[in-house]
Amino acid sequence: MYPILFTVGGLEIRAWGLFVALGICAGLWLTVRLGKGSEFTEDFLTEYVAYGAIAGILGARAWEVVFSWSQFAANPLTMFMFWDGGLSIQGAVAANVLFAWWYTKKKGISFKRFADLGTIGLILGQAIGRIGCFFNGDAFGIPTNAWYGVVYKAGTPAYRAWGAVPLVPAELFEAGLDLGILAVLIYVYRHKKFDGQVALLYFGLYSLARFSLEFFRSDSLMIGELKAAQMTALATAAIAAVMFVLWSNQRKSYQPAKARR
Repeated sequence: MYPILFTVGGLEIRAWGLFVALGICAGLWLTVRLGKGSEFTEDFLTEYVAYGAIAGILGARAWEVVFSWSQFAANPLTMFMFWDGGLSIQGAVAANVLFAWWYTKKKGISFKRFADLGTIGLILGQAIGRIGCFFNGDAFGIPTNAWYGVVYKAGTPAYRAWGAVPLVPAELFEAGLDLGILAVLIYVYRHKKFDGQVALLYFGLYSLARFSLEFFRSDSLMIGELKAAQMTALATAAIAAVMFVLWSNQRKSYQPAKARR
């Protein structure tokens, strides 16, 4: 609820940017630790994250622009002003799926095995990033009279939308669900039966969590009368389920990588 945490020499340190940076660093640390002894070296993972962060920002902004074009149609140049807000995690993930497929192919590394490792760091980064959203007052929920209702600070997107009305802290709910998914993914990673299993679980579990959370969000992008996040979440979960069945049928020929942890 404090978009600007503090100021250093006239430079504003914003909560959202700080927590996103912390999320990226934490996700990288975890993937390096889990990937130790595998083909995914620290240098490879660090290099990927540097490029992946850029791809994520571009994808997150493109997603926002596509699903809320009416806000940019009058002045299209504003679509490039991402620092004014309007970034979607679903767009960031979609962009990184495409980028990771190209990048691993270029490096001659298994995309499936990389996705298994990368999605673990990703969900940790998402959890931390959502705390930044809470401080920033975006990704907020619907009005509520429950004990957990939060009145956001004046100047935040939530306050501009609802004023001094208690809202569901949807950001913190999502952060909690993300941490729960993280625990599941780490367990499955250490006992997985086929390459790609962890990544598909990530897409399925996060999509179902996001679909449910959208009932409590009040800042959602819309496609007509339907919420874009719910439509894409259902589609993603369905695709992940089909791929899970197809890939799991190949597990008889699965050979675990050496030194996998």
